[in-house]
Amino acid sequence: MKVTKVYKTGDKTINEDNFVINGSNRIYAAIDGATGLAGVPGQIASQVVKHELEEKSTNKTLHDRVELANEQLALKIMEYFNEHIRTVNEFEEIHKEERSSTGLAAIQLDEARHYFDYIQAGDCMLFLQYENGDIRTITFDHVQQLDQMAVREIIKLRNSSGNHDLGIKELLEKVKPILLTNRNKLNTFEGYGIIDGSKEAMENLEYGRVSMRRVKKILLLSDGLTMPTQDPNQDGWKLSVEFAFQHGLDALLEEVSKREESDPECVVYPRLKPRDDKTGVLIEV
Repeated sequence: MKVTKVYKTGDKTINEDNFVINGSNRIYAAIDGATGLAGVPGQIASQVVKHELEEKSTNKTLHDRVELANEQLALKIMEYFNEHIRTVNEFEEIHKEERSSTGLAAIQLDEARHYFDYIQAGDCMLFLQYENGDIRTITFDHVQQLDQMAVREIIKLRNSSGNHDLGIKELLEKVKPILLTNRNKLNTFEGYGIIDGSKEAMENLEYGRVSMRRVKKILLLSDGLTMPTQDPNQDGWKLSVEFAFQHGLDALLEEVSKREESDPECVVYPRLKPRDDKTGVLIEV
């Protein structure tokens, strides 16, 4: 079995993404941290999950590990709040949009490699390719559906009279109410599941077991490797996974980065971040 990965920082100085290649426990993951609106770094959440998934214990299921990470994250967020923001006595005093949170696409293969268990949250994605070349999408990006509301509003604003010269920072400020509304939908039925230290996080995870029968490749991606497209209705994930399975992760990283660098104001390829953190893990069986 061959495992490759890519890991590249976006606009910020710190990469809030993380990855896991835990060969001894057969655990692999792409992790995408998000900073809370109070300033609690997304790296806190992604690091907590990474640490638990890399722990060498053999008596924990994948679900057990994520549940423990979620509990530890609640403590870490409270610690950060009390040191840097304001005094809190209970985790629930911290509003959901203020917390550090993280998306996750993680798998754990059984010893015989007959199946794998998976857990998904947020806008990290999991794909398979079979021996005949067919591609199967295991997860669904609910975050993207909400983000597209803001992207469409940005396009509308750009096309409005007097807004042609606005940069992406100014446009993001104008759509901030949409982004805040979307953030408040995390871990609700109307929104998306995310790991943020709350009990609701575990209730909104997607998880399951998938047969490895005739599986040739497994791909785990953070949303920073979604292929930028000129049409916001075009499926960037589909383009990314087809590109990665055909050309490899390094080529996908190069292509996504090239499109971002050619369009720093997000005009040609409408999106919310000029350059996002990028993480991918490719397992070739």
